[in-house]
Amino acid sequence: MIMRISLKYGFLGLGMGGTSIAHACASKRMKDHHPYKAILVNTNEIDLRKLPNMPNMTKKMLRGYEKGVARDIEKGQEAFQEHKEDIANLVKSEFFDREFVFICCGLGGGTGTGAVIEAARMLHHNGFAGRFGLILTLPRLSEGRTVLDNALLRLQMIQKAMRGLGSIIIVDNEKLYREFLQNHPDKTISNFMRHCNQSVARLLHEINTVTASFNPLGTYHFDSSELMKMFQRSGCIVFGKCQIPETAVIPNRPDSYMLPIRQSIGVLSDGYDLTKASAAAISMTASPKGAKRIFTMTMLDEVTKLADVPGMDEAPVATYADEHANHLTVYTMFAGLPLPKRVVELAEAATSSHQDDSEDEAALALAGYAAKKQEQKADLDTLLDEPVENKKPAKNNDPFAFLN
Repeated sequence: MIMRISLKYGFLGLGMGGTSIAHACASKRMKDHHPYKAILVNTNEIDLRKLPNMPNMTKKMLRGYEKGVARDIEKGQEAFQEHKEDIANLVKSEFFDREFVFICCGLGGGTGTGAVIEAARMLHHNGFAGRFGLILTLPRLSEGRTVLDNALLRLQMIQKAMRGLGSIIIVDNEKLYREFLQNHPDKTISNFMRHCNQSVARLLHEINTVTASFNPLGTYHFDSSELMKMFQRSGCIVFGKCQIPETAVIPNRPDSYMLPIRQSIGVLSDGYDLTKASAAAISMTASPKGAKRIFTMTMLDEVTKLADVPGMDEAPVATYADEHANHLTVYTMFAGLPLPKRVVELAEAATSSHQDDSEDEAALALAGYAAKKQEQKADLDTLLDEPVENKKPAKNNDPFAFLN
């Protein structure tokens, strides 16, 4: 069987975390070619040099910032803006045939976190309006207050912009770390990071091939255009992947397959309220012989209940036969979701760390003194500033202006 892809992805990697994800995604190979392309943007020359050169990837070093930006998101944004025109030209030349682009960013650092909003603006104004989304990694709690603060600052802006963006794929490093540590206690951190990047790359690629490579067995086919619509939906998109030996699946006994399917939802991040999804899609593959036995009306009815949510725009269930399969494989997608509960945990952790510092009496006294000086300055500004009613609102055609 010839494997095909539904959508030609482009990956715009920002910073060390983002370029690592983009590199892993664009490294996926099909026979004699790589179907995806990547542009890798970073300030730190060493981090960029570590990624192997490949013909379907272009590296962009932000000259003037070769030593990195030391987790300073303002400096990261400044570095991207200085090179924005060059990056836009790269996007036009390298992504001219791409149908959908993912901006990849590890939240918490300086370059990627600082550049992600400007990158969204740049894609919007250079031919990809409505055809790009975000892949964002959430930091672990142990990564320190600066990292948490950086991540939360950008998440605040992204939350406001969600209706203007495509789908957002959240990769929860805390969740993946706990799972990896339990299963591979003797591995290293570099093994873990490689595992995270490959998990994202493998899932996106598999979903992209299932929708294009197999003939549907039933009346419904979740095709390339519908996959595109899912990625274009604003809000978070959560994936699931479940594999069950065909011999273990008993169609008229839902307990033999529904529990593992449910537990698999949220493979990259969890903590979502699936009842708030605006669309869902479920694709299932099995061997030709297994498909005839497994995909009964009873089984399909049980699986369909997963996405039986009031207000859901659509929730297709598609079945396929894969001649190389010996497992029932179920891919689930839920789109249009708000940010996961993990974001609340990050905010609470950051708030707690700030409160701990305020227990220092000397620091509290100095903070009070600074506040008085700031208050005085604010009062002077109010007195000297032009009255509000005399100010004319500036014209702004930037659809992302509210992010400023």
